[in-house]
Amino acid sequence: MTSEAGPLQAARAAVDAGNMHQASLLADAAWRAVSQADDRGRAEAGYLLTMARFRLGRWPAVLDIGESAAALLNRTGEISRHVEVLRWVTIAASELGRFDLALSSANESCRVAEAAGDRGPLALSLMALGICIERMGDPWQAHRLVEEARLLLQGENNPYAQSMVLNNLCASYIGAFYLLRDAGSQGEVRSVLRKAEAHAREALPLVAQMPHNPVLYAIVEGNLAEALVHLGERDEAEQLLDQALRRVTEQGNTAHSWRIRFSRGELLLARGDAAGASRELNALWHELDGSEQSNTLTRVHDALYRTWRALGDHANALAHLEAFEMLERKRVVAQLQAQSRLFVTRVEAERSRLEAQVERLRAAEFESEAQRDQLTGLGNRRHLDRRMPPVLAAAASNNSPLSVALIDLDHFKRINDRFGHGIGDLVLSRIADLLRANTRSSDVLVRLGGEEFLIIFTDTALPLAQEVSERLREQVQSHDWSTIAPELAVTLSIGLTTAPPYDLAVLSQSADQALYRAKSAGRNRVQVSTEKV
Repeated sequence: MTSEAGPLQAARAAVDAGNMHQASLLADAAWRAVSQADDRGRAEAGYLLTMARFRLGRWPAVLDIGESAAALLNRTGEISRHVEVLRWVTIAASELGRFDLALSSANESCRVAEAAGDRGPLALSLMALGICIERMGDPWQAHRLVEEARLLLQGENNPYAQSMVLNNLCASYIGAFYLLRDAGSQGEVRSVLRKAEAHAREALPLVAQMPHNPVLYAIVEGNLAEALVHLGERDEAEQLLDQALRRVTEQGNTAHSWRIRFSRGELLLARGDAAGASRELNALWHELDGSEQSNTLTRVHDALYRTWRALGDHANALAHLEAFEMLERKRVVAQLQAQSRLFVTRVEAERSRLEAQVERLRAAEFESEAQRDQLTGLGNRRHLDRRMPPVLAAAASNNSPLSVALIDLDHFKRINDRFGHGIGDLVLSRIADLLRANTRSSDVLVRLGGEEFLIIFTDTALPLAQEVSERLREQVQSHDWSTIAPELAVTLSIGLTTAPPYDLAVLSQSADQALYRAKSAGRNRVQVSTEKV
C-alpha cells in the first residue's frame, strides 16, 4: 500500500460513515500527499474533499478546491463525479454571490450531463442552475428550471435527486415570497407559501429514506418551517426548526445553522416578540458580518430592519435598511456582471440545455409540415389549434399563470414597397429567430400570417411576460438590420394580456385590443391590456 492510499482509504470510510469533519481532514491530507503525476488519485481526493466541505456548508472552501477537482475529473473521464463537483461549485458560488462562476459551472454541468445521457445528473444540474438564478433574484425563472428537472425524473427511482428537486422547488417559492411580501396581494403571497409547503412535505418522506444525510433532512425541515412561519402555523414551525438546528449542529454545518437561526428570529418576530427577535438576529448578524454569506446576511438585515422598526428604534432600523439595500445593489451588480461576461440573459440561462434536445422536442410537435409556417419554421394557425386545448386545460386545472403576446411589425408594407418582398421575407425569418431566442420550448410560438405573430407564455405571470416582451422589442429595434439591406430599420408593437379566463378567443381579442392601443400610441412599444378579460 502506498503512503497516499492510507488517507484516501480512510477518507472514503469517513464519508461512508457520514463523518464529514473527519472526511474533510483525511481527504485534505490525501490531496496534499498524492503525487502530482497521479491524476486519478488526486481526482478522487479532490472529489472527496469537495464533497466533505460542501456537506459541511463551507462554501469558500468548496471553491478553493472545486475547480481543480472538476478539471482533474474531466481529465480522468469520471463523468458522474465531474458533474457532481460542478454542481457543488455552482451552489457554493451562488451562496457567496459569485454568479459568474456559478453560471459557468452550471452550464458546464448541464452540458456534460446531457452528453452522458443520464437523467439524474442532468436533473440535478438544472436544479443547481435554478438555485443560481434564484439567488440572482429571479425565483420564477428558477422555478421553471427546477420544474424541468422534476419532469426529467418522472418514472425514475432516485429518491435523492427527487428530494433535492422538491426541496428546491420549495426554496424557489420561498424566494418568490420575499419579493412579493411587500408588493403582491395577500392571496398571491399565501399561494406561493402553500406551494412551498406542499413541495417540502412531499420531500420529507424521501429524505427520511436517507439517514446517512441528516443535513439534507434538516434543510428540508428548515424550508418547510420557514414557509409555516409566514403562514402563521408557528407551533409546528418551531418544532421543525428545533429539529433542524439540532441536526446541523451535530454535523457542524454552520452555514445551514445560520439560515435556521434566521428563521427562528422571523418566528419570534411573527409572534410579536420583537425583543426576543432582536437578540436572536443581532447575535446572528454579528456572526455573519464580514462573512461571505451574502444571501443569508441580506435577509438578516431585512429582518432586523423590521424588528427595530417594531421596537420603535428608527436609527437602528434605518441602519439595517441601508445595509440591506447595499447588499441588494451588490447582488444586482454581480448578476449583471456575470451575465455580461458569459453573454447570458435570464432566458438564455434557462435554455442552457443542449439545443439538440430542444429541437428534437420541437420536431416531434410538428408531426406534419401542415403545422409549420414554411417561411419562418414557426408553427402556424393549425399548430396553434392543436397545441392550445391541452395547454389551456393544464393551466386552468392548476390555476397557473399564462400570458399571451400578439406581435405585429410596424410599417411592414413600407419595407416591402421600398426594399422588395425578398428583403421582407428575410426580415420575417430574422424576427422568427429573435422570437425563438427569447422563448422557451414550453411556450407556443406561431406566425399567424403576414407580419403578425403570437406567443403563448406558459406558466408565466404578466410582469415576467412584460419583461420578456420589452426585451424582445428592444432587441428588434437595436438589431443590425443593415446586414440584410442598407438603411433598413425594423420595429414591432406588442399587445399583452393574461389569463384567466383560459379561453384563447377571449385572450386573443384582449391582446388584439392592447396591440391596437400600442399602434395608436405611436408604435414600437409593449401595451398591456387594461381590460378584465
